Amino acid sequence: MKREGDKPKVPIIRMRKVPFVDSTGAHNLESLIKLSNKDNIQILLSGVNQKVHLVLEKTGIETLIGKMNFCSNIHQAVDRTSELLV
Repeated sequence: MKREGDKPKVPIIRMRKVPFVDSTGAHNLESLIKLSNKDNIQILLSGVNQKVHLVLEKTGIETLIGKMNFCSNIHQAVDRTSELLV
């Protein structure tokens, strides 16, 4: 996002096909979230499976992004985006 200059206000990261997250992936996601927060950009995660969610919870990413920004599916994420943009 930084390289491309694209700065959407509420990007949705679809994770329904992500079977696991290792420490590098968690670190990169955490870095993205922190950089986005500095620019007042709220990231939403969509379709996170239970295994991945547990890793994100243990690494503190759930707290960083906020529980309400973990969405079950893309439809819920779009609805959450609408709430955030009001």
